[in-house]
Amino acid sequence: MNFKKPKLIIKERRIHFPRIPWVGIELPLNMAFRLPSLEGLALGQNPKAIVLMALMVSAAVLSGAVYFAVHGVNAAPIWPQAAVYDAAQAQQLGHDEIKVGTEPVEEPSTPTMTLQLNIGSARISELVFEDMSIGKASGLTDAINISSTAGNIICETLLLEDVEATDFTLATSTAYAMTISTTTADGLSISPTLASTPVKYAFGSTRGALSVPAVRGGTFDRILISSNATSTVGQITFRRVKAYGAGITLKDLKCGEIIIRGTSADESVYGDGTGIDSASFTVNSTVTVQSSTLIGNVERPVSVR
Repeated sequence: MNFKKPKLIIKERRIHFPRIPWVGIELPLNMAFRLPSLEGLALGQNPKAIVLMALMVSAAVLSGAVYFAVHGVNAAPIWPQAAVYDAAQAQQLGHDEIKVGTEPVEEPSTPTMTLQLNIGSARISELVFEDMSIGKASGLTDAINISSTAGNIICETLLLEDVEATDFTLATSTAYAMTISTTTADGLSISPTLASTPVKYAFGSTRGALSVPAVRGGTFDRILISSNATSTVGQITFRRVKAYGAGITLKDLKCGEIIIRGTSADESVYGDGTGIDSASFTVNSTVTVQSSTLIGNVERPVSVR
């Protein structure tokens, strides 16, 4: 390609405009101005190839910019992938269903596959967890935890059916009726306080309630359901959930009914292997109920691993 020293050549041009009477200016005006042009720049014998090359370079630069802009950006987790989900925020935003979560903030040295649902002040039709494997060999306090830092989690029914875990604790809660049946444990300690104060809660219409899709199958290190305000759930169900390495802690609940049962012998099992003199299944005195029914429960040396 042959380059010459560029020169800027200004050529005179004359433009005439019609008269605009209301402005008070008589036209045509003799307005002379000069249009610039470049001379002395030769593109050689194949200018089309040069233009094509310039376009290709521009496209490559743009593609590189887009790649580096999105490189390393992960898609937001979708329920029920291991993540933190904010039910209260979803409902405040007018969503009908919980969908998108955020990555948990964890210590790099102790990451966990945690499914965490923050209820806040949400109103949820039901929470269902079925046919799941939960737990981790070490480093967990609970495999399943339901609790509130302020207010209570109000539910019509809490059901644990055919659940296995190293231990179980129910504390600081109320239930209009509590039934524990066909459960085997490495030591049982069931001592709720009887009172007339618990209320039989009933979840009304599902209109306006947030839908949380049932979680069926899958594995996690732990499941955490937490709240920082009074919240309402129609029914909370754990069915055929097997946990190891840590137990289950439930507290700050106000339920119409709490049911813990096995559909047959040795289906509802709790034990840490410490012996029946050190209870692995505990309902403590901070749990207040109107009535309790205990049927077919067995103490037996059990160690869930």
